[in-house]
Amino acid sequence: MNKLSTVKVRQNRFLLAAMAAALVVAPEAMAQRGGRGGGPPAPPPPPPLPGLECFDHLEMPDFPASALKAHVDGTVWTWVQASPTGTVDKIDTQVVSAWSQAPQMLTPAVEKAVRASKIKSDCDGKKIAIVFRYQLEGQPTANPKVTTQTEKPNIVDIDSEPEAAAAASAKK
Repeated sequence: MNKLSTVKVRQNRFLLAAMAAALVVAPEAMAQRGGRGGGPPAPPPPPPLPGLECFDHLEMPDFPASALKAHVDGTVWTWVQASPTGTVDKIDTQVVSAWSQAPQMLTPAVEKAVRASKIKSDCDGKKIAIVFRYQLEGQPTANPKVTTQTEKPNIVDIDSEPEAAAAASAKK
């Protein structure tokens, strides 16, 4: 390679590195300036919704037998509207799962547990967010053991081994 082409290669590498750096820095700089127009900065995001701290006692949902048999797991995102008197007024859910039948299998257990829970009085009238993660781990077994664990601020893990096919048919 001659000297002129070596210089051009170095210049191109420098330009590519500078453009890549600009792409990484540009979104942060634009956010600080309030977007493309350089107007006022964007308002800060709203504070996160309260979670587990709003419960005197949170009932743990079951891992539904139908989900264990069908080897269905998923995550149930739950928003609870507490009434002014501290009871559950409304429950909204969204299920994320690879299984199409997960909403029908997992949501009723979550709603039943939330309705049986006790909300603290300082959360009366507030919207509360909780995430219930149903996870199947390990080898299928005749008697799956379900464990639950909470993670602050708003996550409940419900873990189990899948149910063995022979055990599912023997229970019928």
